[in-house]
Amino acid sequence: MPCETTHLRDLSQGEHMLVWGFRAIAFGVGVCPLVRRQYEQACGVTGSEALNALEVFIRELARRGRRKVTLCVPGSCRLSHDEQLIVAIFAAAQIEDYPRLEAHLAWLLADACQPPFPAAACLVAQAFNLNGLILRVPDMTPPAVTMEAYEATDVVVPFRRAI
Repeated sequence: MPCETTHLRDLSQGEHMLVWGFRAIAFGVGVCPLVRRQYEQACGVTGSEALNALEVFIRELARRGRRKVTLCVPGSCRLSHDEQLIVAIFAAAQIEDYPRLEAHLAWLLADACQPPFPAAACLVAQAFNLNGLILRVPDMTPPAVTMEAYEATDVVVPFRRAI
């Protein structure tokens, strides 16, 4: 799971705008005038391009994604795990962490990362970045593993040879 954020109130302005636009487009509202105006006010001349790239991303996800993506309904304060993953994808694009971007995209698509997803994510993320809308990369630090975990008698390690 990308992060522990489960409410829109925990998101930055850019993350909130991303989720809001994503939901509006995905639920068939299309690019409503309110969403378009918000993107244009927040991102200036790059706002409409960012929204168009987001629309391409969503359309291609619906067409080529190999798994069901769970979104909360527009207006919901909750954030689904897939929405958290979507924010993580665009955040990785914003900091130009391409291996992370590709890994998150592969999980979202349930398939290998393919065009136009990285390009669309980068366009949206950079438009946000140019206008001070920062998308935070969730902390992906694995928990510390101690040797005691491996030495417990109730732990079964398959395919381990006895020496």
